[in-house]
Amino acid sequence: MKQWLIAGVLLVVCLGVYWPHGQAQFVLDDQYTVVRDPLIKSPSLYHKIWTSRLFDANLSSEYIKFGYYRPVLQSSWILDYHLFGLKASGYQWINLLIHGINCILIYILLSRLFAERALALGAALLFGVLPTQEWVVRYVTGRADELSALFGLSALLALVWVRKTGFKRGYIYVFIFWLLAALTREVACSYILFAFLIYKYSLTQSQIKSSSLPLCGEGKGGGINRFCLWWVLIGLSPLLLLWPVIPKQGNILVFHLLYFASIGLCLWLARQRAFIVGLLVVLFATVSFYQGRFWTSEEVLLRHTQSLECWGRTVVAGQLLMKYDEDIPAIKQEAARASVPMIRAMWLRRLGIVYFYHHDVVRARQYFQEALGQYPADVDTLNAYAVVSLQNGQEAQGLDLLRRSLEVNPSYADTLRIAGIYYYRHKDFSKATFFLDRSLFFDPDNKQAKELVGAGSKPARTL
Repeated sequence: MKQWLIAGVLLVVCLGVYWPHGQAQFVLDDQYTVVRDPLIKSPSLYHKIWTSRLFDANLSSEYIKFGYYRPVLQSSWILDYHLFGLKASGYQWINLLIHGINCILIYILLSRLFAERALALGAALLFGVLPTQEWVVRYVTGRADELSALFGLSALLALVWVRKTGFKRGYIYVFIFWLLAALTREVACSYILFAFLIYKYSLTQSQIKSSSLPLCGEGKGGGINRFCLWWVLIGLSPLLLLWPVIPKQGNILVFHLLYFASIGLCLWLARQRAFIVGLLVVLFATVSFYQGRFWTSEEVLLRHTQSLECWGRTVVAGQLLMKYDEDIPAIKQEAARASVPMIRAMWLRRLGIVYFYHHDVVRARQYFQEALGQYPADVDTLNAYAVVSLQNGQEAQGLDLLRRSLEVNPSYADTLRIAGIYYYRHKDFSKATFFLDRSLFFDPDNKQAKELVGAGSKPARTL
């Protein structure tokens, strides 16, 4: 009864903090992984999930080049689609259920490792309400992290069971759970390292009978602290490997990668005094509950994340713009109904880009000017307007726009690259090298800038 009560408490806390908003919308990558993905909607296409990458169904997605292979994640959305159709709140309910189960698994794992139920409960509660978890629970595509964590925790629990029972065939279950985790999200490959950590900290059947054996031979307190440290370091390893990619994809990616690593942090925090642990739980829960109001729509989320991103252009804005591609009437409608100047400027900029692609320079300039009238500090609009001006012989205006863009954000790679190309075309190679090198510092994978740096004195053709 006590175990069931603890499980109930964890689920109730998660429900109270992350209760999905009935009018919630799909945001960011959800447009590609769920809304536009035919593989989860037709039984005749289910088998293609196992031979396709996550974004293969959407050629307009900029993430397709990464080749994510997550068939278990995609398969989980089949049930969601048949239960809820395209109602985002239903998918969030499933995410919330998975997150609650993970909290229970964390409690079971830690209580079996350290035989301290209060400590395990405190860690599970802190993990459940940690403010960064909103990017996993409320974000439908964020299921990749929590679902892989569910399988990963199951694998670690199976490993503890094998160690304590001596049932060697149980390693088959460990491998199966780990494989499911890896097929849900690639970073689950690092869970192998956690297996070594669990192998060291879990006692065998013969060691359990010997009450004189302290945990890890160093005493329980020191052993737990060292366990927390190793857990966090292992959990951060995927973050360190992906660090060159993170600045371009947006800082919000970090929150996804910290989901599993945060278990070690929560365990360490749970070792503090009961009053401090309780205060942290209340504080974290309040912040997470407050942040839930930002997940009602992409526009609201954009306003929330604008202040979190170190780049002028947010990932949210980029995904939101691609939702309508070149549907001019739909974009105009969004611009007309936008009540926030920053968001209206974003839609107006998109109109300018679309008209520029269709060689209507007059209308393109018109919409860029309107966008800057709404939001003068929008570096993306300044850059786009600068390109149009430079390509139409209005060099003074184009350079002034680039100068204004660099005043807003001197480390914005796109602005630096455009300036470098301009000076490269005019054979001012010292300035071109300066701007291109700085552009590559902030965006080391940009092919155009790399080609120009290594091309000698060959002038660039386009911006």
